[in-house]
Amino acid sequence: MKHFHIKYFFFLLPVLCILLFNGCGKSSSPIPPSPFSDASWNNTQEDIIAYEGDGYTTYDSVYGGICYTYPKVYQERQGTIKYMFDEQERLMCIAWTCTAEEETELFELYDIIEGTVNTLTNETDITSNAGHVWYREEGNIILSLMITSDLKALQYAYLHPDVSNPPKETN
Repeated sequence: MKHFHIKYFFFLLPVLCILLFNGCGKSSSPIPPSPFSDASWNNTQEDIIAYEGDGYTTYDSVYGGICYTYPKVYQERQGTIKYMFDEQERLMCIAWTCTAEEETELFELYDIIEGTVNTLTNETDITSNAGHVWYREEGNIILSLMITSDLKALQYAYLHPDVSNPPKETN
């Protein structure tokens, strides 16, 4: 009976070692910075096109490169996702934006998103319904509303740490 256990031990030991060390040295996929995209900061323009598809439009990014936009549903609302690159073709911002006919729709969505981010960042302060910035080491989060007679829009953006600013000092 003792030989039976020893045979299994010597058989299982290499198998367990292989299983245990199989993952060593492999890098896991980076955690996406935003909840509305699986893209990470190290994704290229080609990665974004492979992930989102060919149905994009482009314009000049505020970071010096190209901004790729796609239709995207988030929080059960149709909107647009934006992938903004800098002049070195590095992803600097992932943003989702939507418009509405009635500003109350956007105020409600703003409150939902603000509450979710407050929970994720362990913040409890509430700002006005005009904008909120979460200053984080891993990159700022900006939630903003634009309400005019011609446009009612919300934008929810995640910024790369390289383009994120620390909070301004108040006197």
